[in-house]
Amino acid sequence: MAHRRTLAESTAEEIKSMIQRNGYEPGQKLPTEKEMTDSLGVGRNTLREALRILQSHNIVTIRQGSGTYISEKYGVPDDPFGFELFPDHDKLNKDILEILVMMEPEVTAMAAEHRTDKDLNRLESVLRIMSQKVDQNVECLEEECMFFEAIAQASHNIVMERMTPLMTRGIRYFASTLSPKDFLYGVRNYYNVLDGIRHKKASEAKTAMSYHLLFLDNQYKLLLKKQGM
Repeated sequence: MAHRRTLAESTAEEIKSMIQRNGYEPGQKLPTEKEMTDSLGVGRNTLREALRILQSHNIVTIRQGSGTYISEKYGVPDDPFGFELFPDHDKLNKDILEILVMMEPEVTAMAAEHRTDKDLNRLESVLRIMSQKVDQNVECLEEECMFFEAIAQASHNIVMERMTPLMTRGIRYFASTLSPKDFLYGVRNYYNVLDGIRHKKASEAKTAMSYHLLFLDNQYKLLLKKQGM
């Protein structure tokens, strides 16, 4: 039997259509509760239930006393690949590296071709913070993930922009195995990647990212060897 939508579910779909139609961006505030109940022709309780449905799908964020905002996750599920529960992290890290080696150089080439000045500024900012942390021998796991996400955004390929935040969960697991020295070499490699993107030289950016990922793959294999795996 087909599922019959409740009024709250139908209202949630209407709000989602409104978000798409009006081009709301992550972090942008939605109309007030009264404005939405008036425009949608539903009661306050129905609207609140509809917003809770959208919040559970990472489409909106409800801030008590402030209002409803478009979620920074923009509808991307928290862990659709099930990385959190995967029991064999070594297998997971190995498989993630294989995918990155195949995919990330091409994404980097797209970033070099399509990046804007805003994209470039973000990449430079993330790498600058990463460099400072490496110099201070401080972990820069967050910046490692942010750099990959910034490249995906600079590609202006909607699929990669949505997929990369999911992949960063795996990148996080892998990067947590790196030593401070590995991060130091990583930053040096990233500056070569950034240079290719800055000058819009896709082949150079792609080659630099390929080199970096092969470096990471080698470091991980050495780690497993030391662990006798």
